[in-house]
Amino acid sequence: MQTIELIYNRLPDRVSRFQQNLLHEDEGVIVTTQRLKPSNPIVIDGVTVLGDNFRVVWFVFANRWYDVGKIYNLEEQLTGYYCDIIMPMERHETHYEITDLFLDLWVSLDVRYQVQDEDEFEAAIQQNWIPTDLAEQARQALRALIAEIESGAFPPEIVSHW
Repeated sequence: MQTIELIYNRLPDRVSRFQQNLLHEDEGVIVTTQRLKPSNPIVIDGVTVLGDNFRVVWFVFANRWYDVGKIYNLEEQLTGYYCDIIMPMERHETHYEITDLFLDLWVSLDVRYQVQDEDEFEAAIQQNWIPTDLAEQARQALRALIAEIESGAFPPEIVSHW
């Protein structure tokens, strides 16, 4: 299986590099997979839906302000979707690059959702890590993603059929 390097920028200056297994690539999306090492698990109704060593299939889109992680627990059962609000992916000759905009969204299989990391987003704005116009773009991207969920248009077709 081919691996790719994904450079993950977290403002103001944190850079992480991930080697991920490439499952699919076309002009509109890359699909990769990896095991997770979250700083904090996500627990919904007493059930860990995102935890250490869970498997994720990432869908990183060329022209969308979010990505989608399809999360599988240790028993390989789908638990839900983790969406990062990001700047659209940049393709380079040797790697892919994304810039995280702090806001995240957890989407349960029953289509309930929870906004994550709003406190980190607000702190980043206060510390001038995110310019005002970019912060508004991030908020708009989150609102648009929530509208997709509420209208039944989420997850995107490629995510549903993968």
